[in-house]
Amino acid sequence: EYTKGIYTGPVCIVMGAEDTGVVYENLSLCDEWVKIPVRGNIESLNVSVAAGILIYEALKQRNN
Repeated sequence: EYTKGIYTGPVCIVMGAEDTGVVYENLSLCDEWVKIPVRGNIESLNVSVAAGILIYEALKQRNN
């Protein structure tokens, strides 16, 4: 879950396409993966919406 990620240090948020996700070569470079849960008939979030959610969480953690 994305709220369990640690965003207080240096962070690089890697986003993937809605249909294919992040390519394995990029995933293999990541120290941590997080997922944003969705409910109902929603299959995926628009990448700008997902980025906004993660950036908000990062700012929240850095300000606490």
